[in-house]
Amino acid sequence: MADKKRYTDEEMIARVWDIENIKTLINKRVYYICNDRRSEEIADLWVKDPENKKTAAFGRNWGWYVGMDEIRRYYVDSHIERLRTQQRENGAPDINFGNLYAHPASTGLVRLADDGDTAKGMWYSIAQETIALTDGTADARWMLERIAVDFIRENDNWKIWHLMIAADLNCEAGEDYSEQPVYIDWDNDPVKREFGKPTVECLVHDPTFNWWDDYPFMPMPYATFTDDLSYGPEGFKPNPNKGLAAGEGRNYK
Repeated sequence: MADKKRYTDEEMIARVWDIENIKTLINKRVYYICNDRRSEEIADLWVKDPENKKTAAFGRNWGWYVGMDEIRRYYVDSHIERLRTQQRENGAPDINFGNLYAHPASTGLVRLADDGDTAKGMWYSIAQETIALTDGTADARWMLERIAVDFIRENDNWKIWHLMIAADLNCEAGEDYSEQPVYIDWDNDPVKREFGKPTVECLVHDPTFNWWDDYPFMPMPYATFTDDLSYGPEGFKPNPNKGLAAGEGRNYK
């Protein structure tokens, strides 16, 4: 067995401080989401180095947007366009009038690479979103999701590099969950419609059989970042589940 890497007291203090700064970054993102400040989130929390911007990735159950330009188009520009359409249709006095967003992040697990250049983290969110409708009612939804992030150090600041949000549940608030269909109707899923057509399109996480795919994988101790550890598309490996290979479940092809 290889010897476990040992650190001086000063190095240990620096590593603990790094982890606290990473947790603060994710906590800050929660409040940006609550106030729908997506453009500020991109500017403040995501990578700025030109090379890192090229390989940045934002993923959901159906694939990844790759590169900060593509991420901004999906996460900021298309979102604002939808909000303006909603405002016109509702006759609302302000953008986001009647909407509510809350994606708290809890149970954080952060692993700092031995070399200190990158880190991996995972959180769980019991989230909700409420969107105002034209008839004066609202579409209110519970969203249970895992948040997996690759962080990279830029000029001694930690930044989001790859972000994967894997939804385990998305259902209308107030409905009896036991009466929900077993197989998700992704053709009419509002989150999938919002996600659109990503840069890398594939079935990444399907909650039909709970956590059968074990993706995103839990961060474990590691020495240095490699592509196979990435929460971007480079690190995705479909789970060779025999039951699914037999064709069980309508979401699999």
